[in-house]
Amino acid sequence: MHRLFTALNSNETDYKIPDMSPGPTTSRAYMHYYERQIIASLCIISAVVGAVGNCLVIAAMFKSKKLRTVTNVFVANLSVSDLLACLFQPWEAVAVLDEGDKWLSHANWICVTSIAVLCLSYGSSFNNLTLIALNRWIGITKPKATARRIYSRRNIACMLVFSWAFPLSLILIPLLSDFGELGYEPLYSVCGFVRANNNSLTYSFVFSMCFSPIQFVILVFCYASIFWYVRKKSKTMARLEIDSVSGGVCSLEREVRRKLWKRRIAVTKNLVYIVSAFIICQLPFVIAISQQASDWAIRMTMYAVAILFLNSSINPIIYAVSHPDFKETFNDMFCRK
Repeated sequence: MHRLFTALNSNETDYKIPDMSPGPTTSRAYMHYYERQIIASLCIISAVVGAVGNCLVIAAMFKSKKLRTVTNVFVANLSVSDLLACLFQPWEAVAVLDEGDKWLSHANWICVTSIAVLCLSYGSSFNNLTLIALNRWIGITKPKATARRIYSRRNIACMLVFSWAFPLSLILIPLLSDFGELGYEPLYSVCGFVRANNNSLTYSFVFSMCFSPIQFVILVFCYASIFWYVRKKSKTMARLEIDSVSGGVCSLEREVRRKLWKRRIAVTKNLVYIVSAFIICQLPFVIAISQQASDWAIRMTMYAVAILFLNSSINPIIYAVSHPDFKETFNDMFCRK
């Protein structure tokens, strides 16, 4: 008990003396305790909604044969990744409320495990979004024979393994060496990259560069290419429809072809919404992290982290609202009499 009061008094002294250490103190991140409660609440809400939602997405794929497509293999993998993140987000809430002077900072293995899993989930999610974009690009703009050759069962399995193995290999670096450190970070009272390790900043930069630039460029290229292809194809189909009407082509055949095309576009739009939500949820975090020399950025970082976590719970909602096949399956699961 004497050690506890000594530690608390020491922390209070550190708070009152300005510029006493080379690194910032936790008071720079939280001015009031209710800020911790807000962030912890957002983490818990995101974890609960995301866990339920992603379980429903996975269950829907087991229920509906219509959802068992190559694209949805990667969607299912994305849901597993998001579900894994949701299961470990509550530890971040515990860390924020713990304030670093209770017990979580002394159970560092919990923080190491939590941030390792969250980083693994983040990397896998980004990889899956990229694989989905490539799949839609190949499926829409390339011949069917090309798509079947690329997406054989063996190749799909290799893609799925890669989506997890690549981020896992990066996570193992700080766990097996001194290049970076995962654990309890007192500045934000959170499980994350430990700033006391001089290599953590470099490692976090390397980790980010292994995902954001390459995958982001692929995402933009794929969906931009799809947009221009769809625009061109739609004009061509409109001309063909006029010609087929004048030439007496079966109206039923025209209608079937038009509906199939509209469905492919609707599915692709849904996936664009998923990517857009991912980027929007990332943006505040990227801004806050890039401005860590400023007090406002340090104070906003944990709010940005909470928004980043929300992405794991948003995807199932987007599927339910805009994906034609998921919408139908969810209606069948919950609304069938």
